[in-house]
Amino acid sequence: MKTNWNSALIALTVSAGLYSAGASAITGTTSVQATFKSTIGAGTCTAQIQDAGGQPISTLGFGDVFKSEVAAKSRSEPFKIAFTSCAGVKSATVQAITGTGGACSGPSSDGDAFGSQHGVGFEVWKNTVDTGTLLSCSTKPVQNVTISGATANVDLAARIVIAKTKTIADVTAGDVTTPVTFVVTYQ
Repeated sequence: MKTNWNSALIALTVSAGLYSAGASAITGTTSVQATFKSTIGAGTCTAQIQDAGGQPISTLGFGDVFKSEVAAKSRSEPFKIAFTSCAGVKSATVQAITGTGGACSGPSSDGDAFGSQHGVGFEVWKNTVDTGTLLSCSTKPVQNVTISGATANVDLAARIVIAKTKTIADVTAGDVTTPVTFVVTYQ
């Protein structure tokens, strides 16, 4: 019987040792540390030029325009900048500037219209022609855009006009284009 008693004693000793190890771990930690890491990025949206019907475009087509329409300033085409998939953005600014190879109308490139060939230029307006805000090529005003939710639209219009210092007699037949870039800054 002596053998059975020794086995029981060894088992009790091991059990007591495990209990003591657990008790010391509970009282040993008084503080912990953590490091936080992130990359701060500016909010952004997907911006796209669209026609009045909401279709993506890279060229705003005017079709055939007659000299009488240029003289009367009666040909304009609506379009918009559509902001979608916005994240972390509450507002933005939009500024119209000359695109690559472009210039403002006039001999000193200081006209309100974006210069083109054949004695004409293109005005860009926020909202509606004549009642909206002229986005002058020479002064380059910045327009504020409020972005509520994940989308916003900036309604614009372009109008073909006689170039600065030109007359209707200077307007000649032919294809006309002008590059315009819209600079968007998210805030």
